[in-house]
Amino acid sequence: MSHGGEVERYMKDPGLLVELCRKVIERLDTGSENGETAAMEAQLREIARTIDKLDKQGVPVPDALRAEKTRLAAALGVSAEATQMLNHLADELEELLKELKDRIGRTPEAAPTKKPRTKRSKSPKTDKAILRILIIEALRHLGGSAPKNDVLKYMEEKLLGKLLPGDLEWREATNDHAWQNNACWERNAMKNDGILKADSTRGIWELSEGHR
Repeated sequence: MSHGGEVERYMKDPGLLVELCRKVIERLDTGSENGETAAMEAQLREIARTIDKLDKQGVPVPDALRAEKTRLAAALGVSAEATQMLNHLADELEELLKELKDRIGRTPEAAPTKKPRTKRSKSPKTDKAILRILIIEALRHLGGSAPKNDVLKYMEEKLLGKLLPGDLEWREATNDHAWQNNACWERNAMKNDGILKADSTRGIWELSEGHR
């Protein structure tokens, strides 16, 4: 179905769009409760300490132990990314709802005791294609894989003096600037496109073999 056809479909039955949003949220929500995540993090720390201890003693580390460490790191990475995406989605939906209420005149008068929400500007932002190129450039410069913050730091240096007004918009939900948040979203798109590895360790961005 064409993009126009999709829009027509949701115009005829907006409830379908709401249902689609619910399904996306359910898919993003990995179901990892905070307690479960904390337990996995504790297990990962313990296994990492054990492996480090065995390495220092020159004792062979069982493959099963290393495999479990990799599994836990990957699971925690997926959980963290899902949480970030849900936060971003909540931020976007909140902004969309406000715009919708403005259009139909249902904007409630601001309560005097409530801090007014900063309205996100519609100023131009750096194109996603540029962010994608810089992510690849950063990772190649950093050896093919690197912590997220190192990648963003490299990108920030390259974008120095070139960031557009909308790039510096602050995102409360993710506690970063718009361009950093958009870079994280582009990273997810690059994983779907096979440019970045989807199973890299938590917090690590890594080029797939064919793009190094």
